[in-house]
Amino acid sequence: MKAGDVLDGRYQLIGELGRGGFGVVFRAYDQQLEREVAVKLLTDRYTASPHDLARFRAEAIAAARLNHRNIVALYDFPKARPEPYMVMELITGRSLAGVIGAGPTELETALGWVGQLCDALDAAHRAGVVHRDVKPENIMITAAGEVRVLDFGIARLESRTTGLTSTGSVVGSPHYLAPERWRGEDSGGRSDLYAVGCVMYELCTGRKTFQAEDTYGLMYCHLEREPDSPRGQVPLLPAELDRLILDLLAKDPDRRPADAAEVRRRLDAIRPGRWRELKARADAAWALGADGDPAAAVRELRPLVEEFARECGPEDPRTLRTRHDLALWLAAAGRPDEAVGLLRDVLTAAGPGGPLAEAAARDLARFERD
Repeated sequence: MKAGDVLDGRYQLIGELGRGGFGVVFRAYDQQLEREVAVKLLTDRYTASPHDLARFRAEAIAAARLNHRNIVALYDFPKARPEPYMVMELITGRSLAGVIGAGPTELETALGWVGQLCDALDAAHRAGVVHRDVKPENIMITAAGEVRVLDFGIARLESRTTGLTSTGSVVGSPHYLAPERWRGEDSGGRSDLYAVGCVMYELCTGRKTFQAEDTYGLMYCHLEREPDSPRGQVPLLPAELDRLILDLLAKDPDRRPADAAEVRRRLDAIRPGRWRELKARADAAWALGADGDPAAAVRELRPLVEEFARECGPEDPRTLRTRHDLALWLAAAGRPDEAVGLLRDVLTAAGPGGPLAEAAARDLARFERD
């Protein structure tokens, strides 16, 4: 097939949008309803395979069962042709893979996208459809910032007793494949949730969950290695988000969140905007001290230390910096003994090395002399 061809006297192919090992997607024009659509066909090397024809039909059946704003809609699946094709909603925008490749994304925006992904998977799982290939390439971000989940090409309907991939081969994307899938087992929707954890890890850190030289290395990592903490790479990530990602990446499916709706609820409880509010209050408190009122700075900073500890964790760098600021204004207010106690705690929590520990050690020595 090529641009200019017309399928069944109705769908005129305009240009190729994307191609994979299994299918090719064209932008097309529906001459009957006078609208642009996306048309997906099997690539030439698959047209003669009964197995892959069945897989392609299974994708259409899975998509037809789903009606959700975050899932690409299936419009048509004509049966007249010997080589089937499906007609889908045309989505303009970028894949999440392209977004990640362009650089860091603001955390609030990223969590909003993952929340929409969870909404889509929750709808699919409740309809008895497990995607089985969740990855950034299958997640589109529209110009309006809305998520659309694509490609249910290896989806499995829960009502089936056997799958199309039950021949001993493992189908899916190695960087996002749950441990049980590598073993040829199926945990239903929780294998999709593992992939969500991998996607979140990549969004938050800019790195894939595991790095390996080949597929066998990735298999070993997913089966045997525990992932590094995301906060170990990005210390400003909230502790609750770190826990959620690691829970999703649990080797045992039963230790992962129960369903996509639970993941969505936990995401909603994480409020990145709260950090900016606390930082603004901390900056205002510092300004009070700098304007000659260290006692006022102390009054404002003391409760802020507790709020930072609740929101970010007691040993988070933001909490420790706020405690350090409090110590500085305590000393300026004539209370160096309290400042010394605070700075000793900061130094213990910060550990050796790093600018925070160096600054705390310098001020501690100065106040101890006083």
